[in-house]
Amino acid sequence: MNKITALIISNGRIEYLRQNINSLIKYKSDIFVVLNGENQGITNFLIATKKNYKNFDFFVLDKQVCKSEARNIGIEKIETDIIYFLDDDTFIETDNIKILRDKFEKYSMVGVIGGPNITPPNSSRFQNISGIMLSTYLMTYKMSNRYNIKGADRITDDKELILCNLAIKKELFTKYNIKFSNLLHYNEENLVLEQLSKQNVKMLFSPELIVYHHRRENMKSFLLQVYSSGKGRGIMSVMMPSSIQPYFFFPSMFVLYIILLLFGKMSWVFFNIYLILTIYNIINTYIRYKLKSLDTVLMFVISILSHIYYGIGFIIGLVKGFSWKIKNIP
Repeated sequence: MNKITALIISNGRIEYLRQNINSLIKYKSDIFVVLNGENQGITNFLIATKKNYKNFDFFVLDKQVCKSEARNIGIEKIETDIIYFLDDDTFIETDNIKILRDKFEKYSMVGVIGGPNITPPNSSRFQNISGIMLSTYLMTYKMSNRYNIKGADRITDDKELILCNLAIKKELFTKYNIKFSNLLHYNEENLVLEQLSKQNVKMLFSPELIVYHHRRENMKSFLLQVYSSGKGRGIMSVMMPSSIQPYFFFPSMFVLYIILLLFGKMSWVFFNIYLILTIYNIINTYIRYKLKSLDTVLMFVISILSHIYYGIGFIIGLVKGFSWKIKNIP
């Protein structure tokens, strides 16, 4: 029987971390936490947890490092067959370890399994609306499946998988000499998954493997997350061109289009088409989720600004990626 260990990186969100760990303990899960930088309050909590729960261990880094490096350290420290990556602000309501064990046994040819991350009940209005918009096809395209419980188990790729709910066989990191890149603050899993894909490693998306993921609490932090995601995708596109898909460029093209439009250099036709599609998406979502009329305003703002901020981030990421590539030319 494969041993599966949940790996959590944390650096300060003790209430979320406590909720996460308690949800895993409920199902007798093996847990390993990397505390990314000293925090006495969290350290005391981890010590107490280890004392009271035998399937728990942790490692404290003296200084905070980038998340990718912290994950690489966690991978080295864990003695397990399968690493189940979870963000510290997630929690489970089902026995995901059992689900993963059953899925890896049923689909023996796969090396990676992931599932959706869902907005928790009792979230704030903003968190609920932002989570709903992330789940809409016209806002996040194929990535919308990361936020939806639908369909059946299916072979997939990095566009449906996300690191806050992702299990990978540990042997694959050693076998193919793969690590999370320190250059990527966001989208670091996409590079790892693309590298595994090039080694013909099969990946599975299972809608049964559900985690609840706390959304950003306000527009500022949400847009920063969207910007960082775009930036990470831009850097990755330079580091591994085989990962590029034409639609990755659409938000950036939209940003450039808006700039030219403001200077009177482009026709309003394309903007009107975009506006119609956006309004259609909002109306459809409004009806589907039985939202309040005032929610449509927030939905519209989130939709427009998300595309703009992702597009800007992608452009910055491309610049940073090419700069890195030039500096590393032999």
